[in-house]
Amino acid sequence: MRSIIINSKRLYKHRRAKAVRISLDGKWKFKEVGQNEYYEASVPGCVQLDLINLGKLPDPFYATNEVLFYDLEEKDFEYVKEFDVDNVDFQVKKLVFEGIDTVSEVYLNDHYLGKTDNMFLKYEFDVSLALKKGKNILKVVLLSPIKEAERLKSIYQSSYSYPQRSWIRKSQYSYGWDWGPRILQIGIWKSVYLELHNGLEIQDEFVKVESISDELAIVKVFAKINCFEKPSEVGIEIFDGSSTLKVLPEVYKSKDGYFIDERIEIENPKLWWPNGYGEPSLYEFKITAKSSNEFQEKKVTTGLRTVRVIKEKDEYGESFIFEINGKKIFAKGANWIPADSILPRLKEEDYKELIKMVKDANMNMLRVWGGGIYEYDWFYRECDKNGIMVWQDFMFACAIYPDEFDFFVENFKKEAEYQIKRLRNHPCIVLWCGNNENNWGFRDWWHIGDPEFLGNRIYKKVLPEILAKLDPTRPYHISSPYGGEHPNSEKAGDKHTWDIWAGWKDYIYYKHDNARFVSEFGFQAAAHLDTMKRYIPLKDQTIFSKTLRMHEKQEEGLERLIRYMAGSIGLPKDFDSFVYLSQFIQKEAIKLAVEHYRKNKFRTAGALYWQLNDCWPVISWSSIDYLKRRKALYYESKRIFAKFLPVVEYEDGKLKVYVVSDELKPKQGQINITIWNFDGQKLYEKNLAVEIPENGVVEAFSEKVENMNILKGEWLYIPKHVETAVIGDKVDRSLLESIVFVSLFVDQIEYENYFVFEKPINLELKPCQFEYRIKDDYIIIKPKTPAICLIIEADKDVEDNFIFARPEKEYKIRLNGAQVNKVCDLVEMVIR
Repeated sequence: MRSIIINSKRLYKHRRAKAVRISLDGKWKFKEVGQNEYYEASVPGCVQLDLINLGKLPDPFYATNEVLFYDLEEKDFEYVKEFDVDNVDFQVKKLVFEGIDTVSEVYLNDHYLGKTDNMFLKYEFDVSLALKKGKNILKVVLLSPIKEAERLKSIYQSSYSYPQRSWIRKSQYSYGWDWGPRILQIGIWKSVYLELHNGLEIQDEFVKVESISDELAIVKVFAKINCFEKPSEVGIEIFDGSSTLKVLPEVYKSKDGYFIDERIEIENPKLWWPNGYGEPSLYEFKITAKSSNEFQEKKVTTGLRTVRVIKEKDEYGESFIFEINGKKIFAKGANWIPADSILPRLKEEDYKELIKMVKDANMNMLRVWGGGIYEYDWFYRECDKNGIMVWQDFMFACAIYPDEFDFFVENFKKEAEYQIKRLRNHPCIVLWCGNNENNWGFRDWWHIGDPEFLGNRIYKKVLPEILAKLDPTRPYHISSPYGGEHPNSEKAGDKHTWDIWAGWKDYIYYKHDNARFVSEFGFQAAAHLDTMKRYIPLKDQTIFSKTLRMHEKQEEGLERLIRYMAGSIGLPKDFDSFVYLSQFIQKEAIKLAVEHYRKNKFRTAGALYWQLNDCWPVISWSSIDYLKRRKALYYESKRIFAKFLPVVEYEDGKLKVYVVSDELKPKQGQINITIWNFDGQKLYEKNLAVEIPENGVVEAFSEKVENMNILKGEWLYIPKHVETAVIGDKVDRSLLESIVFVSLFVDQIEYENYFVFEKPINLELKPCQFEYRIKDDYIIIKPKTPAICLIIEADKDVEDNFIFARPEKEYKIRLNGAQVNKVCDLVEMVIR
């Protein structure tokens, strides 16, 4: 990038005063309203966390301690901060709360500043009259969200029965969900500070990409410049990591003040690409302004990319395909929930670790679910850096909302405008979505069709208008799921596939799901064994103990786990076996689903399983538990979301191998197919070359099983449901005694998969015979007979685990400093 000046004016120099920011984070004091004694508190923080830190309440996640926190919901609390200010000689004096959860009254030196009633808003109070030189006392009275909801409900009479949580703009999951505890956080959950300056401010900065080609990107840089006089100079510097482009934009005046809206051409742009498709290149745009007595700057880190959702009629209905920089992208990933039920415990390192795990699992998209929060800046920055696309819900989930009342709509408008302006410069965000499942609920749960209100006023009118004004660069989707004649249609839009698991159907039925984009589907499993034992007392480590049931938040969740174990592999011998079997079934179910969806590319254009992470230690749909321990599904995700995926199917008496590619150019590959029986005898081997199309799917192998010399002609009967009864289904014995392994080699990288002809419970499984040794920071496993699942028990997460293993191959796995306890075969954990 060459350095140029657009404008004949000279480059600016500055020696001006900058704004002063005084942090009010750190030590505060708090008490329950009506009590006399104050206790030490921390901000950012919350009542629950302060009481835990003081030792007045135990860890809510251990055993059944969650119930000890319920009483806090009905109480009010007072937080106080004393601070000194040396200089108050500024024209503008503001007190800023980045986030208060949720309803509060704010006082400075006994001056009433105002009220807060939205967890998702930044609040700014003018303290010109209240702030004084020297000692100041800031007081925040936090009011019970339960009482506030009842107050609003009594004022605004409605014929609809809105749930209590709908009245308050607060994270909905905190009221309890089918994977999370009920902990209604109350507190100052984000930073607080004083902002002092003399009138010069840069606001609403927006770097908007207008067009992109390989040779040229055209962007518009917009910003409001608040100033009591016309700024004497405004500048833009654009840094791409190696060189700088400097621009002096025109400054315009409107009735609202001064602003810039500069069109800039960037030659040979470095584009932002999703993980697996190229580098997620980032640019820094620095906007500077100066007046006669002040200097200000704002930095925006963003990426240059275009995004659209391709919606075109075809033989299956209407497509729903993300296109980035003109290329179709198959979305691979998961749904994201808040990573803690006590949010102020989260730190930047938590986000770095989790998003790195997302990238390492070959994912390229996360959906920020509408019952949580608009995430911390850390989340979006890490997604930007790692090429993780974000489907961003607005914070409405599984409920009707009182948008028949203007007070509610006006409150949300402020929230939407703030959050859109805050987030719109992040290239990772590729779609705004109005809510989670509410439009589906209108149709199928509450049976009210397509109402004018109950949330629809916001989803269908308010949000499209605000987004058209503030961010026309991204698509907007009314709800998730949404599309077609039915909100949860298979023929258009996105779909939540919950008839499997929630509807008790066998996971083989994922193969019948031909949705255009699957934004939710999932299967439960226990957390990592170490996590379960840390939070479940030893005496309660039984499958149906009251404590365990408190750590399984879905109604009949444990019953489903047992149903799917019994129907797939068998029942566990003990508590440890229960944990491992649940994880095996989870990863097998999602493996089958993702293989089907990816083989269906681009009829199906995305697979986001529910869910990536947990907010506490729980049996849930996650692949990473609360302590960031990897479950079996996480390891499987690396394989099923890899750039190349070999998929094995048994269709119409034929064994078939398909190759799925996300590479944006054709490739050549080599395939090795072997079939073994469980005694370790190789029954079949085939090597072949394959031409892999760009960004597509190819059938690489197809052969009738009867021609592969593996059948014995001996028959076994397995139970199969036909019409009204379970009868015996005749199957050749060899198919129940064998396992298929396939290895695809592309550019000297091996991509593996395995396949069995029946559910494990119907197979003639035998324990794997294997040896292992530890060398340096590796474990080397050498199987003599096949295994469907070998588990490395260690005190830390190792590089790979829950592996299928074929004879003739050594599996060398990095230990990451872990100490290995043992390696065990899943087969030996089942009551057979």
